[in-house]
Amino acid sequence: MNLNEHKELTKIEIANVKGITNSGKLYYDYNPLISKARNHAYFECRKYDNSLRNGREDIYILRNLLAILGHHANVNIGFICEFGFNLVIGNYFSAGRDFKVIDCNRVEIGNNVSIGAQVGIYTSNHAENPELRAMHWCSEQPVIIADNVIIEDNVIVTPGVTIGEGTIIKAGSVVTHNIPANVIGAGNPCEAFMS
Repeated sequence: MNLNEHKELTKIEIANVKGITNSGKLYYDYNPLISKARNHAYFECRKYDNSLRNGREDIYILRNLLAILGHHANVNIGFICEFGFNLVIGNYFSAGRDFKVIDCNRVEIGNNVSIGAQVGIYTSNHAENPELRAMHWCSEQPVIIADNVIIEDNVIVTPGVTIGEGTIIKAGSVVTHNIPANVIGAGNPCEAFMS
């Protein structure tokens, strides 16, 4: 990654990257256009982080980077995403420090969602075949987080997961499969309990 090269992608280039990464099929992760998307997102995330650290929060950096960032968003220091254009965040959103989103496929976060510190959301799967994996092939699955969800500190959400409306995911959980609405999820792997 070369953060000295950080040019914004055109709409056609974004559509091309989405066509590769959002298909669910294996693809070569070092494709130059994918690298360009990643470099731009990392540069913009660092620029946003610097605005926070200097006491001049510039949320418009993220509004320009993400597919959608709703009203009343509060994103703390240390936020990073892979592309931005695959990330949709609803209204009244808050995220603690060091929120990491590997949005190589769609990540959709609903309204009134609160995310704790050091939470990671990952869409990426490395190729299972060792030879393909060594050549940097991977595939992606989307992640969906419904409205009114709370995800506490140090949670990991893995590829292909949906978390239902009104659910709370307790601190330190690793969410490896879908969690239904209106439950409390906890553990590694995360399991649902009635609230």
